[in-house]
Amino acid sequence: MHYCPVALEYIVICEKKVESMSKISDVTRRHIADEMSIHKIWYCGNLTELDFLSRLYNLKSFKSMDYRYNNAYDDIYQHTVNNNDWSDDWIYSDPRINLSYCDDETYLKFLENTVHPRVRSNSDEVVQLIKIYNKNLANDGFEIVQTNQISSYPVYEGRAKSIEANQLAAKKVEIKKFLDTEYVNNKIKLMQDAVNKDTDLAIGTAKEFLETTCQSILKQKGVVIDKNWSLSRIVKETSNILDFTPKNIDDAEKAKKSIIQILSGISSIVQGVAELRNSYGTGHGKDADFKGLEPKYANLLVSVVSDIVLLYLSTNGETAELVEL
Repeated sequence: MHYCPVALEYIVICEKKVESMSKISDVTRRHIADEMSIHKIWYCGNLTELDFLSRLYNLKSFKSMDYRYNNAYDDIYQHTVNNNDWSDDWIYSDPRINLSYCDDETYLKFLENTVHPRVRSNSDEVVQLIKIYNKNLANDGFEIVQTNQISSYPVYEGRAKSIEANQLAAKKVEIKKFLDTEYVNNKIKLMQDAVNKDTDLAIGTAKEFLETTCQSILKQKGVVIDKNWSLSRIVKETSNILDFTPKNIDDAEKAKKSIIQILSGISSIVQGVAELRNSYGTGHGKDADFKGLEPKYANLLVSVVSDIVLLYLSTNGETAELVEL
């Protein structure tokens, strides 16, 4: 691998400093870089190298490795545009960017941006890159998955591999078809990020997300919401206002009764959500020695709430005006 003229001592320091905190090995990163090169797919896509890197870094705050310039932006411009005397893989060895040894979050952000719709318009290249990334990242327990979309183009996010995370990411894409707002996006991302780190935050956010969805549908249907209604009452009213009659099947009324019977169990689930939220969720004072629930319970709760939300929104079938709590 070609190294641009930089201080090798600095590279060694970076390797030692970050190696202990990174789970995605430099071997995986180099394999990904090599495969991209073999397939002649360049990381910056439709952008220039400088425009791409400026999405991730403030290059003018980085030092120049060329004594003639005051910052990395001018340095990189000189060697990739004016002279073009650096090799195509210079980015992997430049210690200011440090892709081979930076922390996992920074590296995943880099990969995410290489397949972002604003960066790459060639859908075949996106598919090829996702295959390359996931084949190699799997060895270290990571993956790149679709979590969003812009103008019908997929947006990807890197994360530790998790069945629950994949399921929630898929639900997020579907939920956005009915409640496409930054508020909702943030709530879902907050739940995703918190389930294994801050279970009481995940529980509190799940409760608020369910309540927001139900109130949005009820408002759209012209139902006056009593501020004293409990979460269970809000969910019950939402179930009552929606039409769960199956389409194009024999004995639809019988099927509807069975569905309503199943839905009646939602009240019990919601009551459990409310109680968990009161005991373990955010929004209530905690003792200094408070310990949250194990992640497996937060994962279950977030998954159930997401399913309920998706069921209500898809049954409603229209984009509801968001009621923020």
